[in-house]
Amino acid sequence: MDELLDDFIAETRETLETLAWQLVQWEKNPQDRTLIDSVFRFVHTVKGSCGFLDLPRLLRLSHAAEDVLSCARDGQIIASPALVSAILAVVDRIAALTEALESGRALYDDDAHLIDAMLGFLPSQRTQDGADVIIDSELPDDAGIFAAAGPAKSRTVRVSLNLLDRLMSGVSDMVLARNEVSRQLRKSQTGAEVDHAFARLSASVAEMRDAVGLMRMQNIDRLFSSLPRLLRDISIELGKDVELRIEGSEVEVDREMVEALRDPLKHILRNAVDHGIETADERMAAGKNPKGQIQIVARQSGNQILIEIIDDGRGIDLEKLGSRAIAAKIATAADWQIWSEKAKLNTIFVPGLSTAQQVTSISGRGVGMDIVRSNLQVIGGTVDLENFEGQGLKMTLRLPLTLSIIAGLSIKAGDQFFGVSRSSVVEILSATNKNVKIEELGGISVAHIRGQRYPYARLEELLDIGEVVDSSPVSRTLIVIKPAIGATYVLDVESVIDNEELVVKPGAPIIMATGLYAGTTLPDNGRPMLLLDTSGLGAAIGVEQVQDDGAGKSDEIVQQTIKRPSALLFIATNGVKRAIRLNVVDRIEDIDVADITFVGGKMRAKIADRLYDICELDSIADTGQIKLLRLSDGQNIKFLAVEDVLDIFTLDGEIYPSAQPEIFEGVVMAQDESVELVNIYHYFETCSDVALASNTKALCFIGTVGDAEWEKRILAPLLTASGYAVSFDDADRKNAAIVLCRGSGTQDIDDTRTLHLRDTVHASQMPSSSIYRYDRIGLLSAIELKLAGAA
Repeated sequence: MDELLDDFIAETRETLETLAWQLVQWEKNPQDRTLIDSVFRFVHTVKGSCGFLDLPRLLRLSHAAEDVLSCARDGQIIASPALVSAILAVVDRIAALTEALESGRALYDDDAHLIDAMLGFLPSQRTQDGADVIIDSELPDDAGIFAAAGPAKSRTVRVSLNLLDRLMSGVSDMVLARNEVSRQLRKSQTGAEVDHAFARLSASVAEMRDAVGLMRMQNIDRLFSSLPRLLRDISIELGKDVELRIEGSEVEVDREMVEALRDPLKHILRNAVDHGIETADERMAAGKNPKGQIQIVARQSGNQILIEIIDDGRGIDLEKLGSRAIAAKIATAADWQIWSEKAKLNTIFVPGLSTAQQVTSISGRGVGMDIVRSNLQVIGGTVDLENFEGQGLKMTLRLPLTLSIIAGLSIKAGDQFFGVSRSSVVEILSATNKNVKIEELGGISVAHIRGQRYPYARLEELLDIGEVVDSSPVSRTLIVIKPAIGATYVLDVESVIDNEELVVKPGAPIIMATGLYAGTTLPDNGRPMLLLDTSGLGAAIGVEQVQDDGAGKSDEIVQQTIKRPSALLFIATNGVKRAIRLNVVDRIEDIDVADITFVGGKMRAKIADRLYDICELDSIADTGQIKLLRLSDGQNIKFLAVEDVLDIFTLDGEIYPSAQPEIFEGVVMAQDESVELVNIYHYFETCSDVALASNTKALCFIGTVGDAEWEKRILAPLLTASGYAVSFDDADRKNAAIVLCRGSGTQDIDDTRTLHLRDTVHASQMPSSSIYRYDRIGLLSAIELKLAGAA
């Protein structure tokens, strides 16, 4: 609390220096709204801080001044010398109390006199001739200032952030110069004395860099500490019960960022309580806990700071938002129908759009979400929305690590250079590596690396820049990227230039708004280049933005984006468009007809000395290739013959019933056409491509009496092909899982493992558990039931 009080004193004293000048200028220009707004914001900020820090005298003074200035802003009272004098007297008293707080002395309390004089200008209290103001700048002799117990607090020095920026820039230049000198020394033959001197210089530069960086950094808890009180006041005013949970208070951020985030974060919190969280009755009617939940999570993600504000309220009603947007002429009804969900949500950032039903002390005061986004863009940040209508809203603020130095890579794409944080890089490979394979799957590029599939894209295509004409594909480099937000993907670049320390600075708002960059950076050569945002690039590729393991993951109100199932649209061999769920498609392969043969009653493909079933293929040409989809259920492999692959689409619509459910899962819409969705089970229900592992094979003992040719020629091969171990040895009988015997012997009737095989279709006098010996499906089903303990 002492640290917060020190900050309040220092910031208030700094603002007071310009406040008196603004009041005087407002007296000369009563219509200047900018001046009165600035003064109003100051007293409003002081009032909020005083309530949190428990400073009742300052709270009363600032509250009264806010009332008067609010009327002035609304045009109910006009600036006059008497009014300005009254306000200046209160401002002077605020300054005197601030100094008394710092010096540890007590100040005589005649604040009521100043407050009454100022409130006399309010329309409800103004007399016919106007209020008479008597300002006594001298305190009574017998009151004055009384010494407080304890020594006076030590004064602190406030340093301009611009000066700190210059200092950090200077240190950054020193780091770059040090790296350049190091490179030159490695090229030349220097003695041990020079190397020792350079090592001392390098250590000193690193120590100074860290010290200057710490001067600008502060714990983000300084930003969060006032939020619980703010939430409490808002909740009481609105009659709602809301719980606030904060995680990641230990994260350190640039001081400038903390200052820029104060107002946006408070506004977001007010909106969450006012617009998002329902009343207790509404929540219970919706099956929710009557107490609302808001969670704020801060964490560092590579070269970014992420702040997530998550509530479990009603979310954003897109239909209601659309009505307001159309009424405000932000969009037409036709446009709204075709806009994506993200585009619709982003309309809340348009100036002047509000969903508040009426103007209250919380909503509708003209400070909208457009101001929130503008303030973030000033410091190179962005804001993203994830809406769960009826369940809540997640707002993510992405902020760069301004004016910091990170370990990074400088890379080349086209004829341009970019930086990327080394913390996001998993692996760097050559495109010619034998473990790497790039494939096209329905127009989507996929990189196969050691059996793993990753989304893949060229950096030039993502950034819409041209490739160098003489750039050879075989010489390119693949970077496996794992951002903190989003799944792993592969980035194809022309080359990796260097591994070095990168000085990070904020980027221009128009550049940061693209979501592809995290700021600007300077490599050793001093040539400015853009720092890539690995999460933003992943989103541009289409990687799902699912948060990784981190703070707040297990919390029930953190709702992750669940990837919708996708399907592959293809033309079947009969010329009909069909679809199949993408999660069973491993890849697309073109197989020579010479490797395809009709054997065992079906078409099979010979691949790596194994035979695989080919579905939906009745005949083949003499030459050429057949396009196949490699399907897998995780254990078995099948191939589906297709004429062509058209596209990948999301299964986000309704699946209509099919008249042949055993073949088609249903009918879906793809490319504005109705197509049949293949039933995956149809291809794997009779699968026998992969036998059971030897240690999992169930042992079947076959008892024989007399001639055993049928058991050895027919029965044993059937069981072996179905994945069972077979034995005719009596010594294995006691360890067998299944006992098979042919005939009507009664000695095995009480053995629950026994299955009797009869020679006739009808049971006749055989035990009820007998199976006709040529009923293949019945026999295998009976064995499975025995193994499962069901028979």
